[in-house]
Amino acid sequence: MMYLVGSGSFVRCSIGSSSPPAADPNPSLASESLNLSSAIAGGTGFMLTVNGTNSVSPSTMQFSGNPLAASFVSGSPLQASIPAADIAAAISANIGDRKLAINSVQSPSRTGRKRFFSRDHRGLPGCGCRPSAERRPMRRLRSVAQGIFFVACLLSIVPELPAQIPDTWQEIPKDDLALKDNPANPGSSAMILERQVYTDDEKRIQTEWLRIKILTEEGRAYADVEIPYLAKSITIEGIRGRTVRPNGNVITFDGTTFDKVVAKYRRFLYEAKAFALPGVEVGSVIEYAYTMRWKERLPDYVRNPASYTFKEGWTIPTATWTVQEELFTRHAVFVIRPVKGGHLSFAKVRLSDNSPSWYPDGTMRMEVNNVAPIEDQEYMPPLSLLNSRVHFFYVAGYVSDYWRSIGRLQAEKAEKFIEKTKFLERAANEIAPPGDPPETRLRKLYSRVQQVRYLSYEPTKTEKEAKREHLEENKSAEDIFRRGYGYGNEINFLFTALARAGGFDASIVEVVDRRSAIFESEVLDASQLNAMIVLVRLKGESLYFDPASRFCPYGVVPWFETDTTGVTWEKLGGQILEVHTPATESSTIERNAELKLQPDGSLEGTLEVVFRGQEAVDRRLSAANEDEAGRRKLLEEEIKDLTPRRATIDVDSVTGWQDSELPLRVKCHFHAWRFAVLTPKRMLFPLAVFQVSRKSFLSPLKRVQPVYFRYGSSEVDKITISLPTDYSLEAVPSETNYQTPFAVFQAKRTGEAGIVRLERHAIMSEYYFPKDFHASLWNYFEKLRQSDAENVVLHQLEGTQARH
Repeated sequence: MMYLVGSGSFVRCSIGSSSPPAADPNPSLASESLNLSSAIAGGTGFMLTVNGTNSVSPSTMQFSGNPLAASFVSGSPLQASIPAADIAAAISANIGDRKLAINSVQSPSRTGRKRFFSRDHRGLPGCGCRPSAERRPMRRLRSVAQGIFFVACLLSIVPELPAQIPDTWQEIPKDDLALKDNPANPGSSAMILERQVYTDDEKRIQTEWLRIKILTEEGRAYADVEIPYLAKSITIEGIRGRTVRPNGNVITFDGTTFDKVVAKYRRFLYEAKAFALPGVEVGSVIEYAYTMRWKERLPDYVRNPASYTFKEGWTIPTATWTVQEELFTRHAVFVIRPVKGGHLSFAKVRLSDNSPSWYPDGTMRMEVNNVAPIEDQEYMPPLSLLNSRVHFFYVAGYVSDYWRSIGRLQAEKAEKFIEKTKFLERAANEIAPPGDPPETRLRKLYSRVQQVRYLSYEPTKTEKEAKREHLEENKSAEDIFRRGYGYGNEINFLFTALARAGGFDASIVEVVDRRSAIFESEVLDASQLNAMIVLVRLKGESLYFDPASRFCPYGVVPWFETDTTGVTWEKLGGQILEVHTPATESSTIERNAELKLQPDGSLEGTLEVVFRGQEAVDRRLSAANEDEAGRRKLLEEEIKDLTPRRATIDVDSVTGWQDSELPLRVKCHFHAWRFAVLTPKRMLFPLAVFQVSRKSFLSPLKRVQPVYFRYGSSEVDKITISLPTDYSLEAVPSETNYQTPFAVFQAKRTGEAGIVRLERHAIMSEYYFPKDFHASLWNYFEKLRQSDAENVVLHQLEGTQARH
C-alpha cells in the first residue's frame, strides 16, 4: 500500500459500512483495493485512520448532522466512521496550506477493528442520516484528496466528558468560593456553576448533580429544594447534598426529606421530595445530587425491534434534557446511555448551537456553556414555552407520518368504547327529536351530557368509602349513559357517541393544554397531547366542546384549550388541527353600579358584577371544590381588590354557579370611605371607581420576555353616581377614544342635574405579545391609567358648609 505524506502525518482510508457489521465482512473485500470515489458513489461508508502525535481525550464530532465517533490516543491511530454518501455532498479542497493525498483504499477486516456503533441509526427522526433508499444522487469526487482533507478539517478536539456522575463530591475551585457576582450576568441572585445529568436506560435511572453559587440574600431560597415526580411510576433515592461556605467550611446535609403532594387525580399522585440544605449564607456554594428510578423497564419491542412487525410507526419517550433554567448555567453536561438494540432518536426545541453526539462507549452526550437564564417577569409565558430542550425517544417501526398514525391508532382503540349502538341511537332521538333544527338538537344533547355525574370533580374518597359505593368501571359510552357517572374524558366520549348516534359529524381531538406548553410537531411524543375536546362539524362550521370540563357553555371550551394545536382521532388517519380562538367579546366582565356620593366624600350603593364566557368558566372551575361560603368569599375578595382602599364589599347574592348557559352574576353592597378629595370649596373624585386602585399591568423597564395574558378579554363599566345636594357640577373629563391594532378603549363621561355617568369599555383582542411589542403595550395601559385618573370636579354651593 502506498502512502502520500503531508505535514508529518499519513492517511489511510478503508471501506466499511456506516454502521459496522456484527458478523465478519465479506472476505472477498479483505484485501481488495478500491477507488474511494467509486466507494462513495456507491453509498457506502468509510473508516478514516490518521497516525499523528496529538494526545487528546475521547471526543465526538458532528459531520453534516451525522454522528462522527473518534478516538484519540497518544501515538495511536485516530479512527472514525461516517456515511460516505454525506461526505461527497460537502467536499473541500484544502485546510489552509496543508495538502494530503491518497491512492489506496482497503476494506476493514474483523481483526483489529473496533465497532464504533452498536446499532444502526440511519433514517431515524432527529438523526442526520437518511435511509440508503432515500439518499440523494451524489456527484462523483474529482479527487480522493479533496474528500480526505474535508474530513480532516472536521476533526476538532472536544474536552473529555464524564461517563457518569461520581459518588463523591468534586473539589470546588477557590475562585468559585470567592466569587461575588456573575460576570456574565451581573446582579444575579444565584448561578449554576456545574450541572450533570446522566440517564441510563438499561438500569432505568437518571442521576442529576447541581452546584449552585449563592450571590444574594434572595438567592438563599435555592437552598430549599423540591424534586417533583409521579409516584406511581418513579421513585427518588440517593439524595445527598452539602453547603460549602466561602471560607471552605463544609456543612453536610443530614438526609432529612419530606414528601409534598403537588397534585392528585384518581390513581395518580404527583409528589415532590422536599429538603433544605443547611447553613446557607451569601457567598456559599450548595450542591446536591439524587437519583430518579423508573419502576418499569422499557418494553421488549424497544430492545428488540427487529423481532416485531409494526403496523404503524411508534415512539417511546425517554429522557428530556432541559438545557435552559431560571438561573444562568456556566457549564452543564448531559449523557444518556440507551438500551442495547434500541433505535434512539431526538428532537431539539429552541436549541440551535448544540446537539447530542454519539461516543465510542455507546452513550450520547452534549455539553453546554454559559446558558442564559430565563428571567422571571410579570405576565410571562410558562417556562416550557421559553426554555430550550432535547427530547429523546425510541423509534419502533416507520414514523414518516407519525401524527397521522397516532390519530388512526387512537381512533381504532376508542372505536369499541364510543360505537354507535341502537340504545344510544334511541336515547339521542328521545333527547333531541329528529324534527328539531340541527343546532337545537346538538344543544339538547350537550345539555343532557352535562347532567352526568362528574366523578373527577368530587373529593377523593378513602378506600373504605370507595368500596362501600362500589362504582363499576365504565367500558363503553353506553355504560356511562346508563349509570349516570363518568371520570374525566369519559364524558367527552359519551358526547361524541351521542352526537354520532344523532347523525352529527363528531370527532375526538387531543390538544396541548397551553397552560403549560405548545405543540411541538418535531417532538414525536404523543404524551404532549394532554387535553381533549370534541369537534362537531355543523353547516360548514367547526364547533368545539369539552363537556368533561364542568361549567363550559355550549360551544365554549376552557381558555387553555383554545388557540392551540391538536390531532384528530380518525380511522383514515389523524390530522393536525389548529383550534380557533373565540371572539374576545364572548369573555366579558361587566360592572354595573348605582352609587351615591355623600357630603363627607364617602361613596355608597349597589354593585352588580357579571362574568360571561371564559371569565365565568374560569371562576367556576377555580371554585369547583369550594362550598357555598367558600365560593362567595373568593368572589368577594376578587371584587374588593378592584375597589378603592378601605372600601367594603358585602355580597348579597350569587347566581349562575351551576347553570353553564347563564352568566355568573354577583350582587353586593359597596361602601368606600373618603373616596372623594375635599377642599374648602370643591370636591374631586374619579369616575373610574373600580380602576383607581389597580396596579400598573406592566413595568416601563426593559422587557426580556413576551407578555402572556392567557386570553383576550373585555371589560365594561356602567356607573351612575348621584351627587350631594350642596354641590354643583363644575367639570367633567372629556370623552376618551384610543385604538391600537390589538386593543380598543372608550370612556364616555356625562353629567346632568345631580348625576354623573361613566360608560367605559376596554377590549384586549390579543393575549400574546413578543417582547418587541412591550413599548406599544405599555403605552396602551398608560393611556388607560391616565384616563381613569381624571377627576370630576364639584363646586360647593354658596351658603353651605363643607364637611371635612
